[in-house]
Amino acid sequence: MQILVAGGAGDVGRYLVQDLCYHGHHVRVLDRALSFLDVLAGGQVNLYGGDLRDRNLVAKAVEGVEAVIHLAWSFSDEPMDVFGGDLVGHINLLEESIKAGVGHFIYTSTATVYGRATTRPVKEDHPCLIEEARKPLYALGKFAAEKLCHHYFRERGLPITIFRFWWAFGEEIGGRHLRNLVRTALRGETIQVPAGAGGTFVSMADLARACRLAISTKDSAGQIYNLGSLYLTWEEITGMLVQMAGSSSEVQIISADEWTGPAFLNEVWDLSWEKAARELNYRPNDTGERGRQAFSKALIACINKVREKEGG
Repeated sequence: MQILVAGGAGDVGRYLVQDLCYHGHHVRVLDRALSFLDVLAGGQVNLYGGDLRDRNLVAKAVEGVEAVIHLAWSFSDEPMDVFGGDLVGHINLLEESIKAGVGHFIYTSTATVYGRATTRPVKEDHPCLIEEARKPLYALGKFAAEKLCHHYFRERGLPITIFRFWWAFGEEIGGRHLRNLVRTALRGETIQVPAGAGGTFVSMADLARACRLAISTKDSAGQIYNLGSLYLTWEEITGMLVQMAGSSSEVQIISADEWTGPAFLNEVWDLSWEKAARELNYRPNDTGERGRQAFSKALIACINKVREKEGG
């Protein structure tokens, strides 16, 4: 199958490209920065360098493909970047996918569209409290992109599946807040985390598997699915971190009401993937103890990268 991965040069995109190739698919990548993928060019992978706002480039990239996986997003907090860039590119990709007769379109959204979690676990029918999101502009842009997907499915007949997830990890894991915790541990300073807070991580392997399942499942069109592999609290993560870094740091657990640190760390994102399990036969491999081991390896890679950057 010919599959286009828009935003395929990012961390998740690079993993997906290799996964799709491993499963015998031919992949096209459309991204502004392709240097990370030069080694894969040729054979099963064709590269299209440029921006989704370039309608002609999008048309060329989509022509002849059977499925599209849309990962591209600026993650900017500037309104013009979101509404004059991300969403314009999103519309171009939707329009050209229709013209090209694409058989399935997968849009990767975010748990942030829920705004804040009012129930546990969070299911797909949870209200989208956009204005209460920690990053409301980001949530609004992604929510608008979802609504456009629904419109193109209902009114134009484009088969679209939307995935929502919180945080993906592969052989490595990034994230500013996690790196800051690593730095604190490497300095041997006290680490403070809020009690009970944490989130549902999804491994890139499980995310890739979900994409392949959706492409091969006709009834997934028009549906939204949460994805996850395992739930971890910040207390658990910092415990792993201190041990793996050989740190002398003490971990202090602060009640949620008394927490004054980053708001991001005080959120609880316990996502339910029961719907995906029921309708897509999604069964994450990186769950339970296996998931913890996979996460631990990614965390070690994060520690080593921070240590190298900090010069010790």
